[in-house]
Amino acid sequence: MNLKLKTAGIGMVLMAGALLFTSAVSTKNVPLEVGNQAPEISITHRNGETLMLSDLQGGDVIVNFWSVKDAESRIANVRLAREAERSGAKYIGMCIDSDRQLAEEVMKADRVSIDYLYFADRQVTDEYQLANGTRTVKIDPYGTVAAID
Repeated sequence: MNLKLKTAGIGMVLMAGALLFTSAVSTKNVPLEVGNQAPEISITHRNGETLMLSDLQGGDVIVNFWSVKDAESRIANVRLAREAERSGAKYIGMCIDSDRQLAEEVMKADRVSIDYLYFADRQVTDEYQLANGTRTVKIDPYGTVAAID
């Protein structure tokens, strides 16, 4: 067999193996840290539609966890929604409260589009390590955590 063909065949096998290995790596239980892949989550829009976070890759994403009971997080919700509109980022206002009607009323009162309103379930709060309080996670177009506030 020709040495060039043999070398090319070995290279293709190594490349295929590398692709299989990297596609099998999970982000499950990876710490939420800048530089790590953002945890994959399934989020529910206020209208009941489900969206996978990975569906948003290709653009910047701001995921803001907020509470209707926390004035500071409400202010951040307004500020970040407007920041996303200016920058073209996808904004997800992730409400951590269970009262969906109140969350909609608060967003309307705060003049934030309810199109941004999603609700965090137990999986989401676990993956984004929300034991106490709220936080904002900015994700780059490649699905990597760019900033945590």
